[in-house]
Amino acid sequence: MIRSIGYLCSVFLFLLSSFNVSVADSSRGTDIREARIENEFCRIEFDPDSGALHEIANRLTSDEYLKSDAPDALPFRIYADMTKEFEIGTNEKFQLVFDDPAKICRTVVQPDNCRLMDVRRKDDLTLRYQSQGLEIHLRIVLAKDSGASDWFLKIANIGKSARNFLVSFPYLTGIQLGMDAKTNLATAMDQAGITVPAWERPGGVLGESNQLSMQWHAIWAPPSNNAMGLIFMDAQVLPKRLILKEPDIELNYFPPFTINPGKSIDLPPFRLIVSKGDWKPIARTYHSWFNQAFKTLEPPLWYRLSNGSAGRHFKKGGPGIKADYGIQAALDSFRELPSAHIRCPIDFPEYAFFSRASMFYPVHTDGDNIVREDMGGAKALREGIAGVHRLGLHTQLYVEGYIVYKESELAKSGKAEQWAVMHKDGTITGPYTKQGFYHMCPGCVEWQDHLANTVGRLLRETGADGVRLDSLGFYYLPCYNPAHKHKNPFGYNEWIKQLLAKVYKEAMAANPNVLLTTEGSADWFAPYVHGALSSRCPRDLSLMRLAMGPYRPYVYAAGALWGSLSGFPGGGCDSAEMNALDGHWLCARFPAHEALVWGDAADNDPPSSDPQIVARCFTGKNYWAVVAARPACQDRIWPRGVGLSEEHSEYALTLPGLAPYVTDAVVCDIEKLHWSPLKLETQGNDLQFRLTTNWALAILRQPNGPPVVGFDPLPKLRPGESAKISLHWISEGMNSEIRKRVILKAPGLLLSKKNIKAPGEVEITVPSHTPPGYYGVEVSGENLVGIKRFLEVEE
Repeated sequence: MIRSIGYLCSVFLFLLSSFNVSVADSSRGTDIREARIENEFCRIEFDPDSGALHEIANRLTSDEYLKSDAPDALPFRIYADMTKEFEIGTNEKFQLVFDDPAKICRTVVQPDNCRLMDVRRKDDLTLRYQSQGLEIHLRIVLAKDSGASDWFLKIANIGKSARNFLVSFPYLTGIQLGMDAKTNLATAMDQAGITVPAWERPGGVLGESNQLSMQWHAIWAPPSNNAMGLIFMDAQVLPKRLILKEPDIELNYFPPFTINPGKSIDLPPFRLIVSKGDWKPIARTYHSWFNQAFKTLEPPLWYRLSNGSAGRHFKKGGPGIKADYGIQAALDSFRELPSAHIRCPIDFPEYAFFSRASMFYPVHTDGDNIVREDMGGAKALREGIAGVHRLGLHTQLYVEGYIVYKESELAKSGKAEQWAVMHKDGTITGPYTKQGFYHMCPGCVEWQDHLANTVGRLLRETGADGVRLDSLGFYYLPCYNPAHKHKNPFGYNEWIKQLLAKVYKEAMAANPNVLLTTEGSADWFAPYVHGALSSRCPRDLSLMRLAMGPYRPYVYAAGALWGSLSGFPGGGCDSAEMNALDGHWLCARFPAHEALVWGDAADNDPPSSDPQIVARCFTGKNYWAVVAARPACQDRIWPRGVGLSEEHSEYALTLPGLAPYVTDAVVCDIEKLHWSPLKLETQGNDLQFRLTTNWALAILRQPNGPPVVGFDPLPKLRPGESAKISLHWISEGMNSEIRKRVILKAPGLLLSKKNIKAPGEVEITVPSHTPPGYYGVEVSGENLVGIKRFLEVEE
């Protein structure tokens, strides 16, 4: 009998150890009163009796971040034993609607209703809880040199039956930084990200990029210089939603987990950052984690040099037929693309209305993506794109990744209906049903293969440089379509990854230098695409500019002014004919493009003496690029296509700490496209300069930094006419006797020399039969900052 009892005890201990749950210590040890971990930056303390989180203290500012009288519920909550099947509803706008987990589960497990079994301290802090057949291990690792701590949660089933449950981790209540909650600001992961008053946005679902496009959140209080960040370190991109309701922050994973007896699961860890400042250091920390956790794509070289994209629509043209609106072009044939593109030569416009259905219906896409025959079909499109390439420009194709038109061949064959997202009640409606579209399920293997094959075919047929998959990134949709054989209805994010992986493979096989983008900016798309659209114009720098890389949104929908301040490529050219200010920005950005788009962005914007001025500072190779503008709109978030103010007055910009590192500077008055030396003033180690223009780009040269070469505005020319270009130094530190070799490019035009020494002179000629438009003339060279201007060719 004694031997049998010993054997059973041994088996019990073995089973416990096999799923990594330690045996309960009835004495609870001597460390139970030391339920804290701290360093010189941060202190995290738990109640030694209940194990509830009681304090997150910033020791640098002497601020405690958990201020309200919250119940002892932090930092996790487990909703167990569901009373109904988990589902996600939709409202009349097809927005997701969730049941309150506490109302659909019989059991809520949190520290205040657990038994704290023991607390262990080494280099980390581990708390072990038990409650209602569950054992929970919470481990916290605090960095030695910062206020960053990593939090890990393991849940084990020590009962006799399987358990299903939803988990919130972290679950934090009573969050307030500083003395006044009204001063708290927060991030909102709306596409490329914006900053808002804390609690203004309710959070959202990962997978809907206008709600939660990245897996982090920050809150800060400028008056007290306090900041707190949360990084959700989930490389698998599990379905989750961030719930923000003052003063609580909750990250809820769904659908329910199931744990069999004797088994356990580990939740994705999160990183808690207690710091000074605002969101920018937290974004940089996320950047570092993300690039370690995910593979990212390096952009093709042409895109790295590109000034961005614009939308372009087509209609069948002919004698007397004109475009109906700004970005539409009336072409008799796609072979006319070069003459249309050169009228507004932003680098890679996105072609829509190229598909067959556009011949008969007012739809931008159909799902078949057969190039329309009335404008010459794929052969004419290929010839037109080849002509665009000869102008030194690029193109991308609009391909819908989500909807299929009801009159398409796919729809008529019944495939679109079969491949569509299905709701639990068997309906296949969606936000574009009234417009006549089916909504494709990204987890349908047949749709995945069709879309991937379509992208590869279009790239081979047309020679296009890129494809943008519209709509993808903006939706998270459960799918109950039995034909798709889903393991569960809630795998939308995983389905998107599968779809994008197939598209990427086919696209790269067709064109190794392809650019792939989507509509919604979602950071976890980065292993498969290079970037996305961004249509928000926040006064602050977009969050993705610091949190992501090399993934880059671009901003054609937002206008050139916001494009100049966003640190993203693109902006402007919202019509088929280039306007003056858009053209000025395309030229002004050229010398500092590498800094503006790919260089680092300063954590602090240059202070201005005029609060209406918005300024940014970007880092180039041995120089800084500073953009300053006075937008007409002074709101926190600007309306689409924002313009410049009509008011002008002098203002001063200050660059703290840069005075010892700057030799000289030049400035471009973008309103006039006029380059000139910039007078600098010093105040100790701070650098200051004064401007009156409402839109400026300043280049501040470091010692041995690249000088700036320029040339005067070009005259308008007709085919067959010529003009001379005289190159000179704009940088004050360069005299006319110092000569450097430069390279000139003018696609579509003729140059007497393509390599000369600056200062110097070269002749440019417009060939006969050159279509009217704006032809870029670029000067570049090793260890110098070049310049660009447009030569306008008249009829």
